[in-house]
Order: sequence, then structure tokens, then C-alpha cells
Amino acid sequence: YHVTRLSLRWGIIGLTVAGVFSIFSIILSILQVRHQKDVKLGFWSAHRFEILDWLTFLSISLMVIFMIFTFAILPSDVQQNSMYPTLKPGERIVINHFLYHPERDDVIIIEITKDAYPLVSADKYIERDSAGRITATHDRIYFVKRLVGIPGDLVDFVVDPSNPNYSFVRINGQIIYTPYDEEYLVQDDQIIIISQSLELGILKEGLYLAFGDNANGFTFDPITNERIDLPGSFDSRGFGSVLEEDIIGKVIFRLWPMGVV
Repeated sequence: YHVTRLSLRWGIIGLTVAGVFSIFSIILSILQVRHQKDVKLGFWSAHRFEILDWLTFLSISLMVIFMIFTFAILPSDVQQNSMYPTLKPGERIVINHFLYHPERDDVIIIEITKDAYPLVSADKYIERDSAGRITATHDRIYFVKRLVGIPGDLVDFVVDPSNPNYSFVRINGQIIYTPYDEEYLVQDDQIIIISQSLELGILKEGLYLAFGDNANGFTFDPITNERIDLPGSFDSRGFGSVLEEDIIGKVIFRLWPMGVV
């Protein structure tokens, strides 16, 4: 089953149940065909073939659905502002996790755990309601980010001439930008975090850099030009590089509002 980095437990259970149900329906259909000359009164005798046809169709359909969503794609929703305005909280997305190999500029899903990413604060694992009350705690969470750096990339930093307290991130000789033409700014402590993943300026094997499209925060929406107040993305500048085994898949489609990411 080495086709996805997600846990397949529930998908496998559903697929197994649907498979058993399908086999049972087919066997029962065969038995009924062998005795189709038997004449008996009653609802089952009159409609048994139609019922078995529907049961077989539904069970096989469930098998196909479980196979697709277990091994290929997965729907989810966005709960963060880090990819704003590419993805906004509450939007529904479709994730491809079938034999996925990370590629530059993909919008990816990252599995975050406390052991692998100790710089992620404990509060990130706590779910709260609108009144601030704790409703759930998690041992793993998922971030959506854009993949900007891959193993073997040359990564360095260029001081912002307009503000020496900040630097731009440069990869393979090019300062990187968001899709909205904004540079990613880093401070000295963030440079130290990213540099831990570098060897002579080269991103180490198996490590990736993932940033949010909301690079440095927004005071105005770049699309509607409405005034907003959003902090910048918490990403590899804050929690370090991403391990390849923690990259679950790629966002391929936005269900609502509908569109390609």
C-alpha cells in the first residue's frame, strides 16, 4: 500500500466492508438465478432480481469510491490564513495524495507533530470555539503551504535596502516572490532557523522549504482592496524545513468557490 503517506485504516476498513458486501450480493444473485424457476408469492420473490441488482451496484460503487478517496484524492477544508488570498478559511479543497512526489511551487499539505517540529507552539494543537473554550486537542495537525525550496537548492539572504532589519530570501540566485509579487521577509532569528537545514548554503537532502502566500501579513486585500488585518504566515521561517515524509500531498482543486489552485 505504499501509495500515500496518510493513514489508510478507515479507508481500508470501508473498502473491506464494501468488498464483502459486494461479494455477498453477487453470490446471492447467482443463487437466485439458479432458482429463478421457483414460483413463490411475496415481495422478495417478485422483486428479488431488481433488489439484488441495486445491492450489487451500490456495493461495487462504494468499493470504487473508497478506492478513489483512500488511494488517490481527499477532500478537506482550509482553516488558516497562511495562504490568503489564494486559499481562505472555510474554503473546500481536494488533495491528491496518490504516489505524490513534491515539486517546486506546489501547494502542499504538511503533517505537523510535536516531535518533528518542536518550534510549533503547543497552542497550535488546541482547537477552540468562538468563545475561546477548548473543544479538542490533537497530537498532529496539518498546514497548507507553497513549496518554494527543494533539496539541492542554493539558499541565501539579501538585506532589504529599505529596512536593514529584514532580509529577502534568495533561492538559486533569485529573490523569491509570492503569486502577488511580494518578497518573503526574514529577520535574523528566522535566518538562523532556515540555516539549520543548509549545508554550505545548500538545502539538505530530504528537506524542503514551505512558505505561505500570505508572506508578511495584509492590511489590504490584494484582490478586493478591502481593509483587513492579517498576520503573516507561520511557515518554514518559523518552524524550519519540512521533512519529505511529512508532505502528504498536493492541493489540486478548490471545490468552493470552484477553481484550480
